[in-house]
Amino acid sequence: MKVLFLGTAAAEGVPGLFCGCEVCCIARQRGGKDLRTRSSIFIDHTLKIDLPPDTLHHVFTYQLDLSRLKHLLITHTHEDHLALHELGYLLPGFAYRELPLSMYGSADFVRALDYMPDQVRNALDVQVMQPFTPYQIDCYTVIPVLAYHREDEQCFNYIVSDGEKTLLYMCDTGWYRDATWRYLAGVQLDAVIAECTKGFVDAPYDTHLGLKEVLQLKERLHAMGTTHAQTRWAVTHFSHNGRPLQEELEAFCQPHGIEVAYDGWMMAL
Repeated sequence: MKVLFLGTAAAEGVPGLFCGCEVCCIARQRGGKDLRTRSSIFIDHTLKIDLPPDTLHHVFTYQLDLSRLKHLLITHTHEDHLALHELGYLLPGFAYRELPLSMYGSADFVRALDYMPDQVRNALDVQVMQPFTPYQIDCYTVIPVLAYHREDEQCFNYIVSDGEKTLLYMCDTGWYRDATWRYLAGVQLDAVIAECTKGFVDAPYDTHLGLKEVLQLKERLHAMGTTHAQTRWAVTHFSHNGRPLQEELEAFCQPHGIEVAYDGWMMAL
């Protein structure tokens, strides 16, 4: 399984569009891995998670052919993860491709599509997913687990298995609630891609994680037997508020056996 990180930023991307904070200024000066776009991953160029507003940039930068994309998983409806207006460009005249495009997510995600024109809805094959239920999508088993992110919406993180390797993609979420912990107790993970919006900052809001919580998460999943000694760990989904400069993140994370994702990184499992 190969995971391409198309973007690794939260809504407050680095460098921020209108932002003049120290972190954004440094990122613009340094370039490279410190330049982040909004988060999405692409598994084996087959299974994409989330549709951020930066998707066209991802297509150009990584030479993607999304005319071949068949399966799109959505974590939740915040605009940095679901740019609804982009779905209009599936239609004939804008795109020459086979339709429908299969999209998957919670019932709340499907309700968000009610605001789209009928011709856009007709270009989609939408499947409502239930939490903790396995779904067969091509050669993958996909299991949505409940994230803790919004009170007014059922948000998902995703377990994806190709029959050989199993990963958990967890962004956006705060500390999991009991139902998700109970489910994960019966799972074996070969990779965990953990969100790290708060980075180095111990912010008071609890619907995202920071480095401190990621270390606690790593310890708990290992104690549960959900992860093992060879499980790979990576952090992604950074906000400029958490000082997510690549060099500083790597210096902190590497002693803990955690890799730091950056835009364009390929993680081979």
